[in-house]
Amino acid sequence: MTATTPLDQGVGRGVAWPPAKSIYALRACIALASAAPGARMKSGEIAQAAAVPKGFLSKILGELRAAGLVSAQRGYHGGYRLTRPAGDIRIDEVLRAVGTRDPFASISWGDATSLPFIVDLRSRLHAVAVDALHRASLAELVVDA
Repeated sequence: MTATTPLDQGVGRGVAWPPAKSIYALRACIALASAAPGARMKSGEIAQAAAVPKGFLSKILGELRAAGLVSAQRGYHGGYRLTRPAGDIRIDEVLRAVGTRDPFASISWGDATSLPFIVDLRSRLHAVAVDALHRASLAELVVDA
């Protein structure tokens, strides 16, 4: 896996997306999903593969572990790995594990709320986006190197 993932596209260009912590969590999980089956990765390896600051990664990995998405083992042959196959872990699970309840909450809608069809359209778009996050798995985000 390279440091460039589909999650890099649009970030910082006015496109609403979850906070950096959520992006980093997804990148870390993608790195783990890209590892050989059953292999463990050290936090430094994950940080490098996912382009995530190592100090910040420790907290994220702890939250992912608490949510049951990753397991950790200490020692020379230790490291982190996903607890389930990447195809069984949904993106919204990862986001919730690090505290992102609604990844689209930061979208600025302006002051068009006086038009009922705009409010309805926003609601429908939000439902589609949330459903897409629920249906998509980590396996779909893995980019072959």
